[in-house]
Parts: sequence; structure tokens; C-alpha cells
Amino acid sequence: MAYDLIIIGGGPAGLTAGIYAMRARLNVLCIEKENEGGKIAEAGIVENYPGFKSIKGFELAEQFSKHAEYFELPIMHEEVIGIDTKSKPYKLTTKNGIYEANSIIIASGSHYKNVGINEDDYLGKGVCYCVMCDAFFFINKEVIVLGRGTSAIMAAYNLKDIVKKITIVTDRPNLKAVEKIMEERLVEIPNLEIIYNAKPVKVVGENKAEGVIVLIDGKEHLIPTEGIFVSYGYVPNTEFLGDTNIELKKGNFINVDKDCKTNVEGIYACGDVTGGILQVSKAVGEGVTAFNSALTYLQKMH
Repeated sequence: MAYDLIIIGGGPAGLTAGIYAMRARLNVLCIEKENEGGKIAEAGIVENYPGFKSIKGFELAEQFSKHAEYFELPIMHEEVIGIDTKSKPYKLTTKNGIYEANSIIIASGSHYKNVGINEDDYLGKGVCYCVMCDAFFFINKEVIVLGRGTSAIMAAYNLKDIVKKITIVTDRPNLKAVEKIMEERLVEIPNLEIIYNAKPVKVVGENKAEGVIVLIDGKEHLIPTEGIFVSYGYVPNTEFLGDTNIELKKGNFINVDKDCKTNVEGIYACGDVTGGILQVSKAVGEGVTAFNSALTYLQKMH
């Protein structure tokens, strides 16, 4: 028997849709390949989510998870590797099985964007993507943040009281944040240096990362460091949609309308995977919208 609804992803968008689905008494399953809560768990302090003047990212993620647990949302920890959209009910394939659903909400989130050089050769050897996961290893050390915009600014802000010095290296002529207040706070960080218009060329070091070679005005420069945090933002987790006819837009984000509908009947998407501003408030709102669209579709089926 097919589920009424399968939700792919257990971040803020997916859990919101799941909570609403349980309240609607749907036969629902949430499939999450990692831990519930999504990328917000890796944020430092969250100050822009209504109802909390200030809350740590992992605490907010925990609140989402507990809320879903209260409504007994079934969560399966597996990775979806494909969806068959050729016939109904739709079939979702994971590494361990096949599941059928009359409707699907894709809330698969995003992952860290690479620089595109050799940084992953030094992953775990001085190169990191998650500030809140790895900042502890760089207490009182000098580090580089490779990145752009809001991501680089947030990384620097979360590192300011932990490391000795932060050098933001960006290939852009400026650093712009989604929220102006973060740009203002950037100016107030005393142990910060910013190098603009510097294109990363190569991470160097013997057994660990010891510096970054950058290109500035056509000339190579070596910037020494004791650690590197890569903060170029995120790319959507849509690789598993390659064999479907679900329409993607620029950047491989899922193309949806105002009701979070994809171009495939009965399949919806919400949260980071749809692009736009990557904010938890947006994810929660889209989670509600996607659920409402799915519910309307399921009601028409019966």
C-alpha cells in the first residue's frame, strides 16, 4: 500500500510539512539521510526567527525535531537515490528499499558549495566547511575564511571570539549580506582582515593546510594560515532527480510556482532546494504551502 505522502528531508521545511501531515491524519513518511533539523543545526546564533530573540542553531533544530516527535512523525534515516515519476503511485528508491507514495514533498535541503580548487585534498587537515562543528580545533589560531557574501560574513562573526585572527579572502570587490545588520557587525570585529578581489588558486601545505595561493591583479600571492573555512554558500541536494522529469532551474534548484508545485502532478518542493534566500523562516513557510498543496491534491484523488 502506498503512503499518502512521503517527505524527502527532515530539515525545517520537511518537518513543518510532516507536523501538518500528522495533524491531518495522513499516512506519511519522512525520509532523512542525516540528522533532523537540517543545516540550521550548524548555525551559530539565530536572531531572525520569530519567537526567539536569540537561540543557538542546534537548539532551534532540536525544537523542530521534538515538535515532530510530539506528533509521532515517522522518520526513516535513509538516503533517497531516485524517484520513478513515470507511473502512479510514485516509487522512491533508497539504498535499502523502494517506497510508494501518492504525493511527494521534496525538502532535501542543500550542501556546502566547493571552491573548485584542491581544498578537499585537505579536508580534515586544516580545511573545514562547518564553523560550528570545527571552530574548537582552531582556538587562538589564525584562520582564513574563503567565501562570499552572507556565508563568509556569518563564518567570520561566529569565529571572532574563538580564533586569534580571521582573514576573509573573497574574489568579489565587496561583501554584501542579506541582512544589513550583519554587514554592520562585520565592521565591529577587531581581529578581522578582508582581502578583496583575490581568486583562490591552490591550498598548500605538507601534511596539513598551511596557506592559500591567490591571484590578485594577475599576480600570485601566498596567504599563510593555520586553518581554512570554506564559506561559499550552498548548492541544492537535487542529484537524485537526474532521471526524473522534474524541472530544475539555474543552479539546479527545483522550479516551483507560488504554491510550491513542481511541473509534475502531485510532487511539491520547499525550503533550500527551491533556491532564493536560504532562511529558516522561508523554509517553514514553504513547508506549510507545500503541505497544503499536497493535501488539496490528495483530497481530489478520493
